Amino acid sequence: MSKMLQKSLVGILMIAVALPILIFGGIPLRIMLVVLLVMAAYEGTSLTDQQPHYDLTVVSAAAMIGLAFVPDAYTAVVLAALITVMFTLILFDENKTTDMVVYSVLISVICGLGVRSVIRLYAGSDSEGFRTMMYICIACFGCDTGAYFAGVRFGKHKMIPRISPNKTWEGAVGGYLAGAVGSFVFAYFLINRLPMPMIITGSLLLPAAAEIGDLSFSSLKRRFQIKDFSNLFPGHGGILDRVDSILFCLMVFQCLLTIWGL
Repeated sequence: MSKMLQKSLVGILMIAVALPILIFGGIPLRIMLVVLLVMAAYEGTSLTDQQPHYDLTVVSAAAMIGLAFVPDAYTAVVLAALITVMFTLILFDENKTTDMVVYSVLISVICGLGVRSVIRLYAGSDSEGFRTMMYICIACFGCDTGAYFAGVRFGKHKMIPRISPNKTWEGAVGGYLAGAVGSFVFAYFLINRLPMPMIITGSLLLPAAAEIGDLSFSSLKRRFQIKDFSNLFPGHGGILDRVDSILFCLMVFQCLLTIWGL
């Protein structure tokens, strides 16, 4: 089986599993999110040396789930516990480094806050939650797809070669426009719950957040000289390789929900 065929089949399988769950929401959605967070915790705590650290994984996963699901008043408690327990573990284990704690905490916070936004989207109507989730996905993945094609067709000027040698400014602009226009058109016709100023703001900010998220996680991989966070999905890398951009979009969108009081 060729690598391209394998990658395509795995991609279709991931969509086939995730899409029905995103449509119907409810308990299956929460179960899927918890499973994904545990996977992300394993990859995040293995980042610095590509070795499993199950104690750190348990703490990271618990913190991610806590940040995603606890009431707002308890998020500070989860963060304090995460930082304290992580540093306690490395104090008594000479094989663990400060880098492990710093990057594990960073990834735990990003993943926890990103999934918290998903929970918030589905807090009212599952159908509205799904449409809003699709709005965010179009802004994110529309940007990614647009950047690829614009980069192939027009790319000449390297964007940040020390982090991502293949990305160009032309691709970034093309991707941004694709994500912004695509998400706005989708929301204009299919989303009723969001005020128009918020839709416009989101369509302008989310594609930029997607590009920042992609570059940010690429910088982590460059820092530790790895191609992918894991080999969980053949041809696609790990869970963090698949959700880097969308996590940043979800965090930004949660900020917009808070600003608009929704």
